[in-house]
Amino acid sequence: MRQQNGHSSLCDLCLDYISGVCTDEETVAFERHLPGCADCQAEIDELRLVWEELPSVMERIEPPADLKKQVMDAAMAEEAKADAVRQAKKTDTGRRRRKFWAIAAAALVVFVAGTGWNYQLYRERTAAPVIPLEQALSVSAARIEQLVTLKPQSEKYMESYAVACIVDNGYNKQFVVYVFGAKSTVDDSVYQVWLNDGAGRQSAGTFRVNDRGIGVLAMPVSADKLVFDSILITLEPDESGSFPRGEEIYGSA
Repeated sequence: MRQQNGHSSLCDLCLDYISGVCTDEETVAFERHLPGCADCQAEIDELRLVWEELPSVMERIEPPADLKKQVMDAAMAEEAKADAVRQAKKTDTGRRRRKFWAIAAAALVVFVAGTGWNYQLYRERTAAPVIPLEQALSVSAARIEQLVTLKPQSEKYMESYAVACIVDNGYNKQFVVYVFGAKSTVDDSVYQVWLNDGAGRQSAGTFRVNDRGIGVLAMPVSADKLVFDSILITLEPDESGSFPRGEEIYGSA
């Protein structure tokens, strides 16, 4: 079966295959299809890179059934905004498609890891009471309250991506930032996230990026609403700065 874009409908199973949600029939069909499809092979390589880079402290568990749809709908909305621009510039749509799904998968991983289900990570981040994994069924399905695409601030970082989001499961909220393809940190250097509003700029935390260009920040949100006008990520010499000192790498404005 062929779709209008020339891809087999099996090509749409890349993310499901990596995340392990394919049916047995779909898995068999996709594995037969994969050796003959260069696009799927490239996409699987990028998705697998993201999937395997979960921090070791994050215990993978089964998310609510509707979370994946919420995440992908939000990510696809961002993709739709850029579609007209890509068509006008006649870019390599196959390559862009693979990169989009890689970052969308990355967002899915982070959103799952950043919710209240991940008791170990959340316990390390805050002293507030949390619901343990054993009682996860009593927690409402997580909802993406806000998704912000962060754009590279320099041409030399155009091949990398960053996203920020606020995830709410009705019991607690997490502010999550994920970077993919970023410059790795060395020695004491860190990436620092800044929230800008009319009252000024405040730090939302720091994180490091490994040698594969992947980094994540997940912080609990205690306020009912996290107020900011824009987000900035800088590369700092250390984690002790109270104001930006380093190069601006990503921003929402």
